[in-house]
Amino acid sequence: MIKLLAKIENNIKRVMGWCPQKDFDFMQAEDTKHRTDMHDFCAGYGDMQKKWREKVLVDVPVLDSGMIRILLPVGIVGFMLMIIVNHYSILDFFIIFAYYLALLLVVLQNRTTVEFTDSTIIIHRPILRSIVIQKNEVIKTQVIKNVSHTTRWILRIVELIILVFLATHNINAIYINIEQSLPTLVTLVNIFSMPLVTVIVAILFYNNEIRMHYQASLHVATSKMRQFNFYVDNPDEFSVRLQHTGEVTLDG
Repeated sequence: MIKLLAKIENNIKRVMGWCPQKDFDFMQAEDTKHRTDMHDFCAGYGDMQKKWREKVLVDVPVLDSGMIRILLPVGIVGFMLMIIVNHYSILDFFIIFAYYLALLLVVLQNRTTVEFTDSTIIIHRPILRSIVIQKNEVIKTQVIKNVSHTTRWILRIVELIILVFLATHNINAIYINIEQSLPTLVTLVNIFSMPLVTVIVAILFYNNEIRMHYQASLHVATSKMRQFNFYVDNPDEFSVRLQHTGEVTLDG
């Protein structure tokens, strides 16, 4: 009876296409896949050790930043159009809107991310291209005291007074403009353009405010005459990551 059951079982397995070698091959394949996955993970982990990113506020050289290529044409074109077109038109909205977009770009450039590799330091910025610094180009790093941090409370009071003054002036000017019997297009263009100076000053104060938090910055000079400021909590430790070939100095 036992032999009969064993024979039936073997016949069923044969019909289903089973053979002992397949089980052995399957076990080997699973073991190979497991070892391959572990190898891929370790290789990926090794790559992660070679480069990493972190959010760091960086001041880049003006000529190297790419901002002039955007801000200068916008300023020149807008100024020329205002001279050529000596009457109010729908074009004025596009000119003013271009100025606001340019100012927005200035704000976004504070959202920098620094990527470190074995040989490079890459500064990533929104919209604009990344800036690459070769580590062997770094000739000097210097920790500089942040004067804005020391005098931050005085600066904040002065900035607040200036912003309140400008905002009050804008509100009064807008109110007077609305009260006058001017064409609707003229009124809208004036209301849209009047806060522009206040927005520019507010952005300058904002850029200064986010830098006030840091007691010092790391000034980096390269052999290509480029200079950068990295705002970090521990500039000395950050300098070590640069793996530069120059000297480290402390300012004060």
